[in-house]
Amino acid sequence: MVLSLILKVLAVAAGFVSAGCWLYSAKTISREEEIERRRRKAKPGETVSLASVVVGDGEKQYELPATLRHQGAWSRNGAIFAAVAILLQAIDMGLALLATAA
Repeated sequence: MVLSLILKVLAVAAGFVSAGCWLYSAKTISREEEIERRRRKAKPGETVSLASVVVGDGEKQYELPATLRHQGAWSRNGAIFAAVAILLQAIDMGLALLATAA
């Protein structure tokens, strides 16, 4: 009974984290944000590349490779947490079936 409750709470928590990761993955990266990231990452004295692939719709311009990298990383995290949530639910259901069969 207690184990089932713990598994359910952990599954719900993993589901919320998964949803948060997927929502955050929808963020786009502007050219300015990407150049700032490159400057922070550069070693002292290293020249920062300003080359980029930019797409946009009027005012807002998005740095395509940086946006795809960001979305891929956060989407991957969301998928991992979704898998953990499903695994915890499957373990809970499996244990419940074993308990009723015994």
